[in-house]
Amino acid sequence: MDIGFIGLGKLGEQIATRVLAWCKTHGCHLYVYDIVHPIAMKNLVAAGAYDGKDIPSIAQRCTILFTVMAGPEDIIAVAAGTNGILENADGMDIWFELSPFFVPRWDSLRERAPADLLLMDTPVTGSEAQARMGELGMALEGCQSILQRYQSVLGAFIARCQVTELPKTTPTTFRLPRG
Repeated sequence: MDIGFIGLGKLGEQIATRVLAWCKTHGCHLYVYDIVHPIAMKNLVAAGAYDGKDIPSIAQRCTILFTVMAGPEDIIAVAAGTNGILENADGMDIWFELSPFFVPRWDSLRERAPADLLLMDTPVTGSEAQARMGELGMALEGCQSILQRYQSVLGAFIARCQVTELPKTTPTTFRLPRG
């Protein structure tokens, strides 16, 4: 399985490092990309990740995508247009947007996504040090079956996940086993 990771700032690099370690023990490949943080990208490639080259390449190759962006406008920028995630996500199963803030136009991205692509706005909580240790929290709005399907890879960097099932509004918190 090929996993993509876009956004290698302070938090993203720590999460991607943990996902890379998970990939190495599960026979998967991690493709990374970040135009703003080339040193983080070089470090991950030196550790065994693959250079994702650009957003379309990652979106076309990977079945799971993680992103951590600096702001909501950055998420829209990587998602939209002919070189964006949505136009190139033919084989992708799920996109986890991990940035620790609310994405106001996320529903409009869902509407433009291919029918078979799950878009999950799953903000993480915690510090850079917690990311390094795999002790982040995550909020997942959707259904528990999504958490169960991806809990192995999510467990590489998430210690607890709060799931709010739709249309249910009371969240349930789960501890994730270590990947």
